[in-house]
Formats: sequence, structure tokens, C-alpha cells
Amino acid sequence: MSTRGTNAIKAKHVFFACFGLLTLFVFYHNELPLVDAHSPARQHLANVKWWLVPHGIGGALALLLAPLQFSTRLRLRTARLHRILGRLYVVCVAVAAPVAIPIAIKQGPPTLVMAATLQSAGWLLTTAVALYCVRAGNIQQHREWMIRSYPFAMVFVVARALFAIPAIQQLGEVGIVSVVWSMITAACFVPSLVLNWRKMFPPKLAVTAKRQQAVKAGQAAVTPLALSSK
Repeated sequence: MSTRGTNAIKAKHVFFACFGLLTLFVFYHNELPLVDAHSPARQHLANVKWWLVPHGIGGALALLLAPLQFSTRLRLRTARLHRILGRLYVVCVAVAAPVAIPIAIKQGPPTLVMAATLQSAGWLLTTAVALYCVRAGNIQQHREWMIRSYPFAMVFVVARALFAIPAIQQLGEVGIVSVVWSMITAACFVPSLVLNWRKMFPPKLAVTAKRQQAVKAGQAAVTPLALSSK
């Protein structure tokens, strides 16, 4: 295995490990209190409790399934399971994403309705493009659009983790709206930055190799001219 491949796998594992810990924190801090029927958090969501069932189940499954889809070992060893989990991910997105809009309308605040609409549309669009690419046999584009799809699901976790910061809590609705819009913006642009990072900032060894190739190509072009002039 090449050094580049090893580094990529290590970075991927570290990322998902950190995000897994963040998800556990959000589950403990935000979701566990909902088990208590008398908790303020559950009473606050009473208006949308039935909407939350498909949204919560679909979103939670999507969060759990996507990291498995990024596993090269799983994809190579059990291609059939990879395809089944991929289809299940698409179904979860198709259920969870649209339901977020009526939840935002009924629950409020009104300033987050458009944010929920944009997040849902982005999640659906990127997932649909990823599905189209794999059905067309374009595996590389399928992987890239899956990478663009997952951050829209991650907004749910990262935003709630940031809500727990006291300084953001003190801002009230302004803090909530600022965090949500910031996370959606990041979900739109950060994946493209990650996908093109190596192209924009290639390793020094790769740059040196390209320069050497260019020098050799230039010397090879000059040699025939020098011989013909004699």
C-alpha cells in the first residue's frame, strides 16, 4: 500500500471517530431527555412529535449508514451489501429530508424555514445525483457526490453540538439561526474544497516530479532540433 493511501485511510478513520464521539454527545445532551415525557425538551416538541418519527429514524439511519459506504474494505469485499446499504441510505434521505420542512414550519422559528428548505433540497439533490451516477456506471462521480451528500446530514449533529456552547446559547434565536446557516453554507462548499485539495495544493514531491518531467520533455524537444541544425 502506498504512503498516500495509508494517510488517506488514517485521516478518514480519525474524522469518523471524532464525528462519532460528537454524535454520542449530541445524543446524550439533546436526544436522551426526550425519553422523559415530562421533560421541557419533549414538551417543546409536542406540536411535531409525529413528524419527528420518520424524520428522526430516517436521519439517524442515514448518519449511521453513510460511514459504512465510505469503507473501501466493505465495498471491495461485500459489494452486494454495499449496494443494499446504499439503497437504504437513499430511502432514508428521501424520507427524512422532506419531512424537515413541515417540522420547521410548525415548530419555528420562521427564520429557519428557508434554512430547512435549503438543507433538505441540498441533501436530496446531492443524493439523487450520486444515485444517477452509480446507475450510469460513473463510479468516481458517484463517490464524490456521496461525499457532498453526507455533510447535509452532518448539519444536524454539528449544529446541535454548537448550540451547547454557552456563548451561543446566550445569543438566543440569533445564535441558533447563525449556526444553522453557517453549517448549511459549510455543507455546500467544504466538500468541494476537500475533493479538490490535492489538485490545488499537490505534495512537494509531486510538484518536483512534474517539473523534472517538464525539463526532460523540453530537453527531448531541443535535441532533435540541435541534430537537424548540424
